[in-house]
Amino acid sequence: MTKRFKTILLTITIILFVVIAGNYLLDFVFGDMCGNDIKQKVPSPNGENVAYIFERSCGATTGFSTQLSILAKDDDFQNESGNTFRSDENFSIEWLDEKKLKVIYDKSSETYEMDKKVSGIKIEYVGK
Repeated sequence: MTKRFKTILLTITIILFVVIAGNYLLDFVFGDMCGNDIKQKVPSPNGENVAYIFERSCGATTGFSTQLSILAKDDDFQNESGNTFRSDENFSIEWLDEKKLKVIYDKSSETYEMDKKVSGIKIEYVGK
């Protein structure tokens, strides 16, 4: 190998190392800046599923939103966005039966997600 080739190879290796190490360092220092605060945990009538109403906030420069996730009873609640409904206002829920959930929300609120079906559960939205 020529000296020039060795120098180029060493430079590329160092750059790759710095990029990879920097990525891990940034992730370690800042991590996930978002957090969830569970406000209500409502099991379905048969207990097989759980509806979580929670506030999600991603730091001082962003506001919070109220969100809904429906999970199987054995699933862990994760630090993620809601998988069913997201709104800038509070809302309430009511299980109608094992496979139907009603979400009661303010029609004037801004909504970001309104899924009609999640994990085999139909969601009915009622604006007031």
